[in-house]
Amino acid sequence: MKTRKPRFFIIGAPKCGTTSMDEWLKAHPCIFTPEKESHYFNTDHTDRTVRSLQAYQALFDGVSDKHIAVGEASVRYLYSHEAVANILRYNQEAVFIVMVRNPVEMAYSWHNQLYFTWTESEADFETAWNLQAQRKAGRHIPRHCTDVKKLLYGEICSLGQQIQRLYQQVPSNRVHVVVFDDLKATPANVYRSVLNFLHVPDNHKQVFEVHNPAKVHYCRPLNQLIGLLGKLKAATGISKGLGILEGARKLNRKVEPRPPLAPHMHRTLTQYFYDDVRLLEQLIGRDLTHWSQ
Repeated sequence: MKTRKPRFFIIGAPKCGTTSMDEWLKAHPCIFTPEKESHYFNTDHTDRTVRSLQAYQALFDGVSDKHIAVGEASVRYLYSHEAVANILRYNQEAVFIVMVRNPVEMAYSWHNQLYFTWTESEADFETAWNLQAQRKAGRHIPRHCTDVKKLLYGEICSLGQQIQRLYQQVPSNRVHVVVFDDLKATPANVYRSVLNFLHVPDNHKQVFEVHNPAKVHYCRPLNQLIGLLGKLKAATGISKGLGILEGARKLNRKVEPRPPLAPHMHRTLTQYFYDDVRLLEQLIGRDLTHWSQ
């Protein structure tokens, strides 16, 4: 029996193709990853899904002898100041997969994700961006937000600083960086480079589905009502009929790309992230000049 302890960790970043990569790897017969993100190791965040070691270990009960590589994906481990150190204490042989993206695109996409999940209450990205300082000070926090760190768009998208912190703890040969541009252009090549990093044989996958695309609700108040009904059912111990709520939730959402970012906000974010992108270039040895144009 293979150990249930994970060795590889997809640690970030949000809206950089991490969900797609996790789903592609999950479908490989020699790889095991749990169904849900646990965020068990980011102990400096308040919204961890799994909080006990016993519950975390239980996520890997499905591991069998056929699984060559065992891992998990929790996309805010990279953003966390504590997660990587916690992972290394748990498994000193851990290896890390990091996925990065133009932070201007990432921040705009992350805002859409948070608004869709009710973590963010401001529909307008510029307004949400300008609220960061106040929110960090504890003001204007949306009612459904479980961790204000999610709303600090500038910090969560400063990937150069985060990877620098990672490299201070882990040798570069145990880190595999994927650039989102490559994932979009040549997903098969990127996928096989990850398999090679994990020492897993190629399963000759041909179709690379996009997971977790930009979504909106047909009727936002209806989605809020569905959420309230779900909480009521959980509070009263009712276990039947969950399929109805989930079906309604699915019918009330659609995949829809966002309008382009306003030019003046594009300039604002490009300037904000300029130095961090230069740092990221140095760390991963990749020319990212086009991100700052």
